Parts: sequence; structure tokens; C-alpha cells
Amino acid sequence: MKEIDLEVWKRKDIFNLYYQFDIPQISLCTPLEVTKVYKFAKSKNLSFYFCLCHIFYTALLKFEEFMIRSIKGKIVVEDGEFVNICAIKQGEEIFKIITGRYYSDIEKFCNETKKKLQNQTSFTEPLPPDARRSQVIAYMSCTPWFEFTHITHPQDVQRNSFVPHVSFDKMKINEKGERYINVSLQVNHAAIDGALIAKLLDEVKSIIEQL
Repeated sequence: MKEIDLEVWKRKDIFNLYYQFDIPQISLCTPLEVTKVYKFAKSKNLSFYFCLCHIFYTALLKFEEFMIRSIKGKIVVEDGEFVNICAIKQGEEIFKIITGRYYSDIEKFCNETKKKLQNQTSFTEPLPPDARRSQVIAYMSCTPWFEFTHITHPQDVQRNSFVPHVSFDKMKINEKGERYINVSLQVNHAAIDGALIAKLLDEVKSIIEQL
């Protein structure tokens, strides 16, 4: 974790404006081709959803702006070590929130996340005792039952949250057999803007190409 010197930060003026807003989050939605992700997941017997989560977690960690957090009045770049994923066990209707460590290896990540979901009996479980909530890279969720073109997430307006929200909708297949999902990213505008989201999406596409 390192503290940002706001006086010399290139984003100082933007930050000072939006940081004062009651709800400084912005939400953007865009389509993403995921044909290679789907084929990769099937070939490795992995969860398609967990593969998508790993790809986005990996991409988010490439840009320190997505790990900016507000801690006790200080603005810092946090260490991204943990994940927070909404998921549903097969045969159930009520979702659970999985919290665990991020692993750079996609297969280990998917298998460990699946194991945690299967073993978890409560709605959510706390992070390890030595962990900080601010170390969560992003909140992940999906709505595999229907498509969306926009989505917002619950917010506590008393806390200026910087943790990104990433959501995926129902997968579509076009006439060429290509698979697509819509991706929603909800971020704090004091730290993130559209140009950086574009860089993030380029990184996501690069990771997908390397599968």
C-alpha cells in the first residue's frame, strides 16, 4: 500500500471535484466477445463465469488506478490480493458472496473459487484476519438469466467506495457462432474515467487472445 500525494497527482483537480459528490460512481456497459473464453473453459472443465472473473481481476491489477482506495482520510493505492464474487450453487436460488485470494493461475483460481462455493454454507464469509477490505480488487456478479444494457449496484452513500463493480449478463450467440456478453463496470469517477476503462478493456481482450 502506498499513499498518493494529492498535491502533485495529475488527477488532483478531477479527484477534488468528484470526491465531494454523494454518489461519485459512474456505470458503463459495453459488449465483449468471449468465444475464446467459453472454449477455453469447456476444454479445461472450468466455470465460464469464474474464468471471466479471473480475466477481469488480472486486467484490473495492471492499472493502479483501479486499486485506489480511501482509508482513514488518506488516498492510497492498495495491494490487490482478494476477490469478492456473487455466485449460486447449482440447484439453489439464493446467491452467496465468495471471498478469497486472487491467484494468477487461472485454473487454480477457478478450482479454488468453485471449492469455496461448494463448501460455503453462510451467505458470506469474512476475509482472513490479516486482510483489509480495501484489498478486494473488485466486486464481481452476473445475471445469466437475461441481457442488460445498464445496471447499478447498491451503495452506501456514507462511505465513498472506490472498489469497482463488474457485472456480466446472459451470453448471446450471433449468426457466425461468436459468443458475446455485455459487461458493466461501475467505478468511482474521482479515480477512473472512460479513457482508463478503454485501456482496461483492451487489456481484457489481450488476455483473452492469449488463452
